[in-house]
Amino acid sequence: MFVCCKKDPKFKAKLDKKTKFLPRRYGDLTIAYDVLQSFKTSYYVQITIDNNHPLGRLDHWNITWEWQKGEFINTLKGAYAHIKDPSECLYGPAGRYYGDLDFSQVANCQKKPILSDLPSEKKEDEKVGKLPWCCRNGTVLPPLMDKNKARSIFQMQVFKIPPDDNRTALTPPMKWHIDGVINPKYTCGPPIRVDPQQFPDPSGLNAISTAFASWQIVCNMTKPKPKENRCCVSFSAFYNESAIPCNTCACGCDDTRKCNANAQPLLLPPDALLVPFVNRTLKA
Repeated sequence: MFVCCKKDPKFKAKLDKKTKFLPRRYGDLTIAYDVLQSFKTSYYVQITIDNNHPLGRLDHWNITWEWQKGEFINTLKGAYAHIKDPSECLYGPAGRYYGDLDFSQVANCQKKPILSDLPSEKKEDEKVGKLPWCCRNGTVLPPLMDKNKARSIFQMQVFKIPPDDNRTALTPPMKWHIDGVINPKYTCGPPIRVDPQQFPDPSGLNAISTAFASWQIVCNMTKPKPKENRCCVSFSAFYNESAIPCNTCACGCDDTRKCNANAQPLLLPPDALLVPFVNRTLKA
């Protein structure tokens, strides 16, 4: 038996489904804050760092933010906190609410935690590793160099305190900042609620699972402000009657139209170093 199929001339493609969330934005560096599981007093979140700049890279990245409602990090996977001090939890609202919790095992209690990527030897660690795109010692390369190394991921369990003790009360941290050792400076915007992120189903089936809620943080490279000229130290020596002067414009010239950087420096007696600069020429 044969069946002939003909295209329906009245068929119209369905338009993209409109949502109440803002579209995702482009930036030199984007950070995704995806809540994977949510409970009454805690939630699991995955933070994804994507490098979109064709040339910029991160080495030994450090990321920080500011909690808004007394949250703290109970466990970490794929990253570690620089300071592990349970006192901020123990003597604060979290200590009063979680009376029986062993805060010595808490990953971080700071309002402004500083987190870094794990070294490569922790990649296969059952407790803190075993995540894709983690544990590369904080290296995030440009996508043109290596797409597989243009992303970094870590997960954490966040504990909440009242009045946010229900599963839908989720507040992302604010004041995000990320930097590297010798990398460009980034300025990050506030987290913006976006459509829940989609992930391949962990069962391996041809299905999609979505995050409980998602936020996006966009960071862009910034040019540092030019610094005003300051500094120059003059030395004196016992074999010289004058102070050893700095070269003309040793720290730069603010106005090259009035200052000749190639002019000979002034030879001054040591006591002239205490005289305001505009009056030193009288003693030269």
